[in-house]
Amino acid sequence: MPGDVSAEGNPVIKDTLASRSFSVGPVEVSPALLLAPMSGVTGRAFRRMIKTENPEAVGLVVTEFISVEGLTRGNAKSLRMMEYSEIEHPVSVQIFGYDIDRMIEGARIAEEAGAHIVDINCGCPAPKVVKRGGGCELMRQPDHLGKILSAVVKAVSVPVTMKMRSGWDNQTRNAVEIAHIAEDCGVGMITVHARTRSELYRGQPDWQIVADVVDAVSIPVVGSGDIVDKDSADQALQSGVSGLMIGRGAMMNPWIFRELISGQSPEKTVTQVAGVLRSYLQLLADEVPEKAYLGKMKQFVSQVTRLIDGAGPVRKELCRTTSLSEFLRIVAEWEERA
Repeated sequence: MPGDVSAEGNPVIKDTLASRSFSVGPVEVSPALLLAPMSGVTGRAFRRMIKTENPEAVGLVVTEFISVEGLTRGNAKSLRMMEYSEIEHPVSVQIFGYDIDRMIEGARIAEEAGAHIVDINCGCPAPKVVKRGGGCELMRQPDHLGKILSAVVKAVSVPVTMKMRSGWDNQTRNAVEIAHIAEDCGVGMITVHARTRSELYRGQPDWQIVADVVDAVSIPVVGSGDIVDKDSADQALQSGVSGLMIGRGAMMNPWIFRELISGQSPEKTVTQVAGVLRSYLQLLADEVPEKAYLGKMKQFVSQVTRLIDGAGPVRKELCRTTSLSEFLRIVAEWEERA
């Protein structure tokens, strides 16, 4: 969109992502780029790594989704999943479940733990979640979902948001209906993953249904689904969303947020990738039991090394390692050879 006028009298086109922001109650999301919740991925170490690698480029981070069954029973792991550090501000804690009373209690626990926003998961497609009535299953039970949303909004003083999909399947693409319910219940922001539950992560995102949701409500709508570079971000923004939520794209390219802000995507070097692997490992050392380090590192390395042409062999080597010392040795040798 046209912005200021240059010294030559020509209009200056401002980077829409760099200047774009929106508010959810008292929480300002600026810039309008959000780190998505990813089970087993977006723990505190990963969130800190993303914030560190993308200074001033991530407007909101979201925790892994947390079961209210675990929270309300005092499960230590569930409670630890809500912890965050100062660099992560603002933080949204995402919860999931079916029972209204437990959702109320879980939201209150999240608020007491310091959550700036409580997010309700209505988009998880995992069978173990939907079989218990949570995640995307709630989109098939709009009346019950409305009761959950109303109760949670009334129970906490922080903003309540919701993440959903375009529908359960192609025959029940009811995102617009669910968006109306959410807004009527007092939800402050909606994130839409532009696929149905049956599509999982396959096929192309349907940005038209996201645009329909944007037109249907007056609260901020955030788009999600295969946002991995400037072209895919531009396509998503054409739906009229207030912001973009990035998940798997951040695993594949941990610098994606700052690149979208700058509009530039420089070629990555082995030194850069090796450096971020070491940085992430150090952050994991502060957060995760030693026996879990290696699994987390393999999870990350299987994605981030794809930024480097010809990294297939070293990726296989790293994913076969059985100790951290071996992992670090292979990383060092890879860097020396580059």
